[in-house]
Amino acid sequence: MNILALGGSSHDFSACLMLDGKIAVAIEEERITRIKHSLDLDVKSSGNQAALYCLESQGLTLSEIDLIIGNDIIDRNYYKPYRDRMVLMNHHLAHASSAFYPSPFEEAAILVVDGAGSEIGGLNETTTYYYGKGTEIQELLKITGKMEWNQVLSPVENSMGYFYDVLSNGIGFHKLTNGKTMGLAPYGSTAYVKEFERFYTMDDEGRFIQSKEHIQEMKKFIRHTVGVIRDEEQRFQAKADIAYAGQYHLERAMIKACRYLHARTGSRHLCLAGGVALNSVANYKILEETPFEHIFVQPAAGDAGTAIGSAYYGHHVKMNQPRGDASILFSPYLGRGYGAEDYESALKQYAEHITVESPDDLYGSVASILDQGEIIGWFQDRSEIGPRALGNRSILADARRNDMKDLINSRIKHREAFRPFAPIVLEEEQPTYFSMEHPSYYMLLVPYILEEKRSEVPSITHEDGTGRVQTVSRAINPKLHQLLSSFQRLTGTPILLNTSYNDNGEPIVETPADAIRCFLNIDLDALVLDKWLIRKKNRQ
Repeated sequence: MNILALGGSSHDFSACLMLDGKIAVAIEEERITRIKHSLDLDVKSSGNQAALYCLESQGLTLSEIDLIIGNDIIDRNYYKPYRDRMVLMNHHLAHASSAFYPSPFEEAAILVVDGAGSEIGGLNETTTYYYGKGTEIQELLKITGKMEWNQVLSPVENSMGYFYDVLSNGIGFHKLTNGKTMGLAPYGSTAYVKEFERFYTMDDEGRFIQSKEHIQEMKKFIRHTVGVIRDEEQRFQAKADIAYAGQYHLERAMIKACRYLHARTGSRHLCLAGGVALNSVANYKILEETPFEHIFVQPAAGDAGTAIGSAYYGHHVKMNQPRGDASILFSPYLGRGYGAEDYESALKQYAEHITVESPDDLYGSVASILDQGEIIGWFQDRSEIGPRALGNRSILADARRNDMKDLINSRIKHREAFRPFAPIVLEEEQPTYFSMEHPSYYMLLVPYILEEKRSEVPSITHEDGTGRVQTVSRAINPKLHQLLSSFQRLTGTPILLNTSYNDNGEPIVETPADAIRCFLNIDLDALVLDKWLIRKKNRQ
């Protein structure tokens, strides 16, 4: 059985192709069109590039697809080519399916939290509680709120996601850049924590309640607080204090919601999805401060991940097929594979600008380059789904260097100096450096770095002593595991700094040609493209 699933809403479009119950390929539209989050994408004229990518990668045509499915808030123009065959499902259920079905759990509590989902009786869902067992997902409670469409940032009542959106927008961050707020919060203080208590309430059944009046009061407070300050340093501090307060209250709300969900289900396992589940700081607090013992967060927790959820739902529910072996770890590396001809074509295209070598010991050579302080692009195999670079489309550097964070922010990523970089660590060594034994394969948990280790890896230690860690498993990513092992043998440190392979404002690179083009446009020292080590000609 072949299932083509589409994902997204008014942004973050995607496609997923499932063959006989296994995901063959999945991709976000932005990786192909190079338009971040598909926010400025002309859907009517661009067509659906992600679906074509999936079909072509497997040599299939639409006539060979048994089911086309997606969630019911995708822009209709995105699925226009398939409208006669398109099966639509609830948005939050697609999120829930994306988290539960690929999880390692036979049964689990499921929480979906985002800005707004499907319309139900004139209101929009904002948070939904589920319980999953086998192939069944049971809805336990749904929270809804009124949405007003007459503004650019449409007010949505009773929404944790919108609460955080308003805060992020108020301190100057654009749509879908809430990760900046999460990164800024540790620079703040408790100055406004008490003030933010009046902007929402939460009852004992896990209902986050924020009225239109609450929203307007919060906007007014943020605007006044930031607007009256002219001194640049004081203004930064005020924004950081607001970010701290917003992050604190989001964490409190999520923890309370999860405690309620645990009380309802009694499960030891929790699955998370929806845009708010990308708040990896809150995810760690949930793991630490609720009775749940194990947590699985869909790496594409935002709207792009609904393609994956729709595919799984189509297979297990619409086609009534059983689940496979839940003990197999979910691999996020779902892009198409690239063959020798793709690499050779890209190398030939940019031959005038690069030098190419193929080291006998690639991993040892790259470890040595990193040890010398060089910053590299790392491109291997299939691209990862979701917004986090998980080691196949990454920029890597030595985490031991004090100046590396500032160097990459200013020289390569061209972004705000306060934004942290993530550590990648060998799975076997994680407890030696981090206050967490639970794996974080998808970089969606932010534990504390052990105090005695922080001076060893300063460039990935954030202001509050945390790190958004990726646990590198030999089973999921053997090449990245081998590189880290080589670096550890050389230096004694099993950690590298990892950030997404892209320039500021553009999507993560997808193709070998994308990788070389980006390498030439930004100030990287070297690029590892599959087995080749590439440098720039005439580099000064």
